Amino acid sequence: MVTALSVQGLSVALGQAPPLLDQLSFDLARGERVGLVGASGSGKSLTAAALCGLLRPPLRVIHGSVQIDGEQVLDLTPKAWRKVRGRQIFQIFQSPSTALTPGRRIQYQLVETARLAGAEGPAAIASALDAVSLPPWVVDFFPYQLSGGMKQRVLIAMALILRPRLLIADEPTTGLDVLTEHEVLTALNRMADETGAALLFVSHDLRAVQEVANRVLVMDQGQLVDDAPISHLSASKSPAARALAAAAQALQGIC
Repeated sequence: MVTALSVQGLSVALGQAPPLLDQLSFDLARGERVGLVGASGSGKSLTAAALCGLLRPPLRVIHGSVQIDGEQVLDLTPKAWRKVRGRQIFQIFQSPSTALTPGRRIQYQLVETARLAGAEGPAAIASALDAVSLPPWVVDFFPYQLSGGMKQRVLIAMALILRPRLLIADEPTTGLDVLTEHEVLTALNRMADETGAALLFVSHDLRAVQEVANRVLVMDQGQLVDDAPISHLSASKSPAARALAAAAQALQGIC
């Protein structure tokens, strides 16, 4: 299997305390779409931050390796990481405003993205906005003037322009209504289809995960406790995996 991401024995700790992430190991093939699921506080977002080189002291990696397209990245300098983020690995955050410059119109930010990608600016921007179902006029707005779902789709449009090898979406649908959630998930699928990027979709919501992935990694208290198709979780040996499956089934019944 040709891997876009290979994680082996990854452990993260806060100072000298016991590990918050303990010996995580998993692979994503090129073009594969995988969910990273678990209850709040299980370590999902911390895992995403570690994979993107975004840990800050006193958080630190104490063991393990992370390879993106065969390149070891944990030992990269901050300058080298800035070259990896965007083209090789791109993260969409739960709060999209944190990734957009508040004092710059969307037009400027998309033009800068196209410049970094070496893409034909106007054509690349128009194509990316169309792919994520955003109207052309959004480029004239500042981030604070857009809804949460629109800002998420702006970030997905940026990923379409940059065409990364690996996209990490960290709780991108939290707080969105069901129609906007559907739009964001559709945009993620479109981005993965068009770029061939591997997708790691981080969420506590199996209902959202199953719209973009059929394989899931289940986390519980900083450890990976299962790696299986979503349809197999109800029969998992892990109580945490079975609990997630039961909650998702109950919510689907209510809806």
